[in-house]
Amino acid sequence: MKIAKIFPMIAVAALLAGATACSDVTDPVYHEPDAANFTLNTPPLQDQYFELTPNGTFEIVCNGQPDYGFSAITNYQVEVSLTSDFAEYKTLTPTGTGTLSRMTLKCSDLAIAMCQLHGTTSDEDYVDHGIEPVYFRGVAFINGIESSYVTTSNVVSLNKVQGYFALPVPGYIFCIGNYAGSWIGPEAGNAEALRPYRVTEKADEIGSKVYYATIDFNSTDVDDNGCIFRFYTELSGWDNTADKTVSYGPAGGTDSDTPVEFPDFVAGSSLTHNLVGTKDSFKFNNYKGVLNMVVDFSGSNPKVTFTTGE
Repeated sequence: MKIAKIFPMIAVAALLAGATACSDVTDPVYHEPDAANFTLNTPPLQDQYFELTPNGTFEIVCNGQPDYGFSAITNYQVEVSLTSDFAEYKTLTPTGTGTLSRMTLKCSDLAIAMCQLHGTTSDEDYVDHGIEPVYFRGVAFINGIESSYVTTSNVVSLNKVQGYFALPVPGYIFCIGNYAGSWIGPEAGNAEALRPYRVTEKADEIGSKVYYATIDFNSTDVDDNGCIFRFYTELSGWDNTADKTVSYGPAGGTDSDTPVEFPDFVAGSSLTHNLVGTKDSFKFNNYKGVLNMVVDFSGSNPKVTFTTGE
């Protein structure tokens, strides 16, 4: 009987010992990161010619991750600069979830960053700087924790990068008409002469496919024939083709290069009319002067709105 009483006592002692041991276990606790092991690998393309293309990608790979005190889901980015001291830099976000240490980056994002770092603001002031070095350093952070942000101390480079103009700029189409007396044809060689007659997206509406212009129809040809014009989406010649529509005019015409007349359009008028792919033109018999226009290609049924005045 004495032996039987001993076993329950041993079991209780074992349970107490186990509870004591568990109470000594420390749960993982976040601390500000130790980045000693967070570095970037040297890119395999470091000293090779690398031409950026709109649809291309490249990789930057992190070796290790910051120590946050526990195994955290870490986000990665890359900072890019044209100088190794990172006096100025831009941040690139990888494709996908952003939580992979093997980062896949878009060439187009790098090209945009290079343009911005060179101070380029438009296609008109773009300068091709040729082959140049580009510097990278990695960034790691935990979403929602500001103090988790880490920039690596090591810098890697691609030493022979050829960029291109990649900044988003307002799109435009062309108004082709008798505003200058004789018509300026929609040919590539006339791009500069037609610059004042672009119909352009607003700077804060890039990609909207809604275009604006104010054009002065004040030539002697307007006196004789009325105000005549149509729209072209590119400068590739007068004609539409079987696979490409470049010329747009008023719906309701005959597509025979015949103006569609709007005889009642006078000062103080406003008009909205559907556009179709055609060689027919708008013709305002009774109007001469400034014409404001909004050409809307954002939907499946393009249209234009005209108002008179400054």
